Order: sequence, then C-alpha cells, then structure tokens
Amino acid sequence: MNKVAGTGCSGREIVYLEAKDKMVGIEQVETDSSGGWGKMLSYMVANPELLDLPVIGDARKTVINYEKLSELNPDVVFAADAQQADSIQTKTGIPAVVVYTGPVGTPEQMDTYKDSLRLMGKVLDKEKRAEELIDYINSCEEDLNKRTRDSSSEKTSAYVGGQAYRGSQGLTSTNPFYPPLDMLNVENLASSLDISDTSKAIQIDKEQLLKWDPEVIIIEESSLESVKNDINRNPEYKNLKAVKEGRVYGVLAYCLYSYNKDIMLANAYYLGTVLYPDQFKDINPEQKADEIFEKFVGSPVYQDLKATQGGFKTLNF
Repeated sequence: MNKVAGTGCSGREIVYLEAKDKMVGIEQVETDSSGGWGKMLSYMVANPELLDLPVIGDARKTVINYEKLSELNPDVVFAADAQQADSIQTKTGIPAVVVYTGPVGTPEQMDTYKDSLRLMGKVLDKEKRAEELIDYINSCEEDLNKRTRDSSSEKTSAYVGGQAYRGSQGLTSTNPFYPPLDMLNVENLASSLDISDTSKAIQIDKEQLLKWDPEVIIIEESSLESVKNDINRNPEYKNLKAVKEGRVYGVLAYCLYSYNKDIMLANAYYLGTVLYPDQFKDINPEQKADEIFEKFVGSPVYQDLKATQGGFKTLNF
C-alpha cells in the first residue's frame, strides 16, 4: 500500500495512523485558502507539507473530484459511507473502504471509531500504531474517570454552547453527547433531552437554556463570534448564573471538519482543571494538550491552535 486518499473527513485518521507519507490528496476544507480550515486543524498544522497536495473534493458539500482521484490513482480511498464508497469505485475503479470519523459521545460510537481505526490500520499496514492509539485513548479515559468518579460532593452541571455543525452556531446550539463531560463525570444538562439522532448538534429553545440556568457554560471557540452576537442580541443571557459568576470557558473545537479526537481529550483535561482543581492540580492543560497532540499528530501544536482559535480560557461577556 503506497498511495492512499481520504474523503469524508478521513484524512485526519490517516495522519493519526502515521501514514501521511502515503497521502496523495486532501479535501478543500483541509486547505488554508478559499474558506479552508487548515490552520485550525491540528493534523494539518503539524504537517504543513500536506497543504501542497492536490484537492480531491469538498466534504462540506459532499463533493468528490473523481477526475482528480483517477489521475492520482491511489491504491485505496477511505470513504465516509457506503454510498460514497460505491460512487468512488464505480466512477474511478479504485477500491474504497468505508470508515467512521464521526462523534464518539456514546459508548457505541466510541467502539465503532476504535474498530474503524483498526480497519484503517490493517489497510495501511499500521496495525500496531492503531492499537497504540486505542490504548492511549483508553488510558486517558481511565485517568479522567479515576480522578473524578468519587467526587460526588463536587458534582456540577454544565452546558455546551456554540456547538459547531456545518459551520459556527449560536449559544443555543448544544451537544447532548459531549465526550469531555462524560469522561469527567459531569452532568451535561442537554443529556436530559430525548434525542434520537446522536450524530450531530441540536438547537434548543432560548427559554430552555434560561430555565436550566447552568452553573458552567462551555463554548467551542470556532463559534465564539456567533455566541457573542447571540448574547448581544439577547441581553437576558447575561443574567445566566455561569455568565454572572464568570464560569464560561472557551475550549478548542472538537467538532470542526468532523470530530477531532485529540482535541476532545485536550479539552477534557483543561475542563478537569477548572471543574475539579484539586484532582487536576498536577496538570498543566497547555502542556497536557501538547502531549496529546504529539501522540496523535506528531507535534506540539497547542500554541498554533491557540493563535487561531483562542485556546483554553475563561470568557467574559
């Protein structure tokens, strides 16, 4: 296996599996021009040489450049779903493998993701690396749980606002299945909602948010400007307990060009330091983030992401 392409946001996992040297193309969103988010994606920031690769499609529009794919002629293409894989194989004759790059907010989704990493590892001859990554994810989950599972007297509730989905969103866009909160044994207020689709952000009513009046609000910084505009248009949001008490925290974008599992873990450790300071007093969140980025993408890129997204910080409105 010498050449590979990733569509449907799977280029990230190719890098995670240390197979970037096999990549022959990237998607439009991965570039740093024409609306691309390359400078905000950890794996592209860590491997800027990938920006020079040809563009093979646009995941946001579910568009694939079949002509370019045929020209590049990779040995295999990773695809987002069966329909995409069938289309690639039919129009180019190139074998396509369906993989999972979506959210991991439920145990079933996390299991599916780990199985997908194993499949990609097998195809790329990176089986050992796949198991190494899975073991690392497991160790972080176990560490986070161990630090917080017995802290019942300190339990708090939190709300995730500005959850991105196909672009930035306002304060009432949330995620009932936000992995960092689950890993920290924190009550996610939106988890009380009856949600059948666990794959994307949801919109709640403003009245619901005001009724919840969360103790803590977490904002994904890819949506920060949208959230600020939302609060300015709705001054009643400034009466929310979290806003008045200065417990609104900015985190890196877990959901940006699908789901960034390295950022997910980095966010969890940062939130641990602000929600459970005693249990995380040995953790410097920026240093921990760089440890995680080195493990996943090969370089400590926290400062780069801080420059483009805002980094871990308390937000004041």
